Amino acid sequence: MYELLKRAAYPRSSAYDPVWLMTNMMGPCSVWLTEALTADVALAPDLHVVDLGCGKAMSSIFLAREFGVRVTAVDPWISADENEARIADAGLSGIVDAVHADARAYVPPDGGVDGLVSVDAFHYFAQEPGALDVLTDPVKKGGQVAVVVPGLREDGWPTHLAGHWQESFWTFKSVEWWKQLFNGAPGLRVDRVTTVDWGLSEDWISWADACDQWADSVGRQPYELEAAMLRADSQRSLVFVMLNATRL
Repeated sequence: MYELLKRAAYPRSSAYDPVWLMTNMMGPCSVWLTEALTADVALAPDLHVVDLGCGKAMSSIFLAREFGVRVTAVDPWISADENEARIADAGLSGIVDAVHADARAYVPPDGGVDGLVSVDAFHYFAQEPGALDVLTDPVKKGGQVAVVVPGLREDGWPTHLAGHWQESFWTFKSVEWWKQLFNGAPGLRVDRVTTVDWGLSEDWISWADACDQWADSVGRQPYELEAAMLRADSQRSLVFVMLNATRL
């Protein structure tokens, strides 16, 4: 099953232990998504980046290891102690710091941060009116905002996927919806909006299949529902929306 996770599209991620990736997963592979999101982001050592909704800090660990940036890993669901232990195991204590907080309540250091990254989480806390301004306010002028979220090519849940609907999918918005949200933020200049195929994607079906096989072998909740949904997406309606912006 591990060979399913060695993907040409994600060369950096392929160097990571597949057991580590699956043990700490909370959905789609956050390391893959972070690699895709940062392909055109200028990250350099000594920059300070906040990772909002970091989950189990996998994206934060990737950012620090691959780019040398300092990361504040903020998450409301995973405790700081749990994430600090994972960060220490990765040899990144003092480079990545874990904070247990809602993204909207994060208090930045004096002077702000150099960049904001959010991987597979922004759709949970950025949709309320005014939330985007609050979330991006800690970023210094000229700093980068990079977000990737699961979404849809067009508005509305696809009829061909009606049988796969889950309550949390109300957060999946279209590419155009996210464009309008970011373009409407006076403090941001939108630099790039792109998508990564999710539905019917060989890469992401391989991820779901590998996770399903691994979960079955260790007694974890299976991934078969996600794999079935991706295979059923004949119209390729499911995508990951990537947004890159600059703080004005």
